[in-house]
Amino acid sequence: MTEHLKMTSEKIDAVGGQSRRYKSGLLHTIDLKDASVRIDDLWVEQLIGQNKLKELNLKGTDISNKSLDTISQLVSIETLDLSETAINDDAIAKLNSMQHLKVLVLNGSDVTQDRIRDIRASMINTRIVSV
Repeated sequence: MTEHLKMTSEKIDAVGGQSRRYKSGLLHTIDLKDASVRIDDLWVEQLIGQNKLKELNLKGTDISNKSLDTISQLVSIETLDLSETAINDDAIAKLNSMQHLKVLVLNGSDVTQDRIRDIRASMINTRIVSV
């Protein structure tokens, strides 16, 4: 990945998001629900390599199923909020591989209740929130 694509807390702050870092400077939390710019699949691709990231909030962003290709590579995420996004049933298979997730929030997404029941059965250690 080229250096200009590397995600930093300064880039997150610049778009109105919030972040928390470890003492080492690596990102721990990224919250983009209140970002002042359009957060989409291309923006999410910049997260590749964030191998210590624990929390990612993409609530209300313009991401699609394509973003889960990137998100599923973030092996340390424990809390993932995809509320009010266009994520749908077709993308859920990618989430099945994320057995490290402790909390997955899908409120207001396009994931059906039937599909949520399916993933609950396979992601038994993940609290899945969907209303």
